[in-house]
Amino acid sequence: MDRDKIKGIAGTVIFHALLLVMLIFLALRTPLPLPEEAGVEVNLGYSDEGMGEIQPRELAMGEAIPAPSQPAVSNEDIVTEDTEEVPAIQPVSKEKPAEVVKTEPRPAVKPEPKPEPQPVVNQNAMFKGMKGSSSQGGNQGTTGKPGDQGKPTGDPNAQGYDGSGGAGGGVSFSLEGRTRRQIPPPPNTFRDRGTVVVTIYVNRAGEVTRISAPARGSTTSNAELIRLAKDAAMKARFSAKEDAPEEQMGTITYIFELN
Repeated sequence: MDRDKIKGIAGTVIFHALLLVMLIFLALRTPLPLPEEAGVEVNLGYSDEGMGEIQPRELAMGEAIPAPSQPAVSNEDIVTEDTEEVPAIQPVSKEKPAEVVKTEPRPAVKPEPKPEPQPVVNQNAMFKGMKGSSSQGGNQGTTGKPGDQGKPTGDPNAQGYDGSGGAGGGVSFSLEGRTRRQIPPPPNTFRDRGTVVVTIYVNRAGEVTRISAPARGSTTSNAELIRLAKDAAMKARFSAKEDAPEEQMGTITYIFELN
């Protein structure tokens, strides 16, 4: 920092210091002596009450100031009456509350449940379990006439007599874009009835790769029927489809019925 700036700063500090000292001793000092307090002029008078605009003469020495007059006290006896007629209070009659008649609630009548209609089952589309030997020898069918009822393209172990032929009269399947090559029926060793729906997963070659049961639509939880349906479903084969998903899902429905 050059010397001129130092001199300028020093001069500025000294100037402001002197200015502050002058303000303290000249402008901020209280003037002495202090001025006396000023009063308020009051009118001359000899009483606390008066009226008019004319100043009266001064009272002579010894002249008494008239005392204010006191009201005269009457000597008559004041008769007061302590008793006072009070109107008689009539008793208020309370109205009796109306009696509430309690009615016992009637028990709610529960509507009788409607019986669920029993599903009508096509007897010709059922697997027959534990079937006995026929008394008609080589005759088979339901028409009551001699002969072997059925179709030339049918399965000799099938129990259905209506349709276009083929295996599994009690079997139906759902698999989009495929036809069945083989859906073997379960063996007739079961001793219960019901419907088992098996979910199947088929590869592009038409083979069943995995299954799960019972699926939606099943009407039984019998372990024997479910096992027979699952074993039969794993042996099912369908037509190949190259543009199908790697694993296509479908269902096979097995209907079991006793004689």
